[in-house]
Amino acid sequence: MYMAGGAFAASKTDSRGGRGGRGRGKGRGPPSSNSTSSPSPALLTANIKNARTLDCLFGTVTAHLGRFNHIHLSACWNTLGRLAAGADPLWFQRHAKELESLAQTTAEVAETSAEVRARELANIAHGAAKSGRAAGLGAVWAALADAIERRIGDCNAQELANVAWA
Repeated sequence: MYMAGGAFAASKTDSRGGRGGRGRGKGRGPPSSNSTSSPSPALLTANIKNARTLDCLFGTVTAHLGRFNHIHLSACWNTLGRLAAGADPLWFQRHAKELESLAQTTAEVAETSAEVRARELANIAHGAAKSGRAAGLGAVWAALADAIERRIGDCNAQELANVAWA
């Protein structure tokens, strides 16, 4: 910006700290302090689904389990079932603490949440069964059985098949 006396202003920002644009920046300013430590629910779901290793998945579980809702739990168990199939057979020893926390949270949500639907319950059951750790998940199975029984009328054929297989 040209100023009186032939000098140029040192900054090209307006009084609000912006560049005086027309507002088409879609909020691309610097990230807030929260954005890196607390991803949005959709981003958290994507991070869970896109985990390539059990270490990565359980890293997300450790960092964000307190924020998991029924959708995150469904995605997590689904991903766990997929990744465990090709993992070291002793993966559960390395991740015992995280698996226990995940199981406890899952049982609590299945027992208490009115938001969890038949689809999420079926996905959790399917993923838990595929994880190879089904025998050690008694509390999860009990909570799922009760929750599925309450929603049996909402289950479609695929959900019933997944639950029956699990």
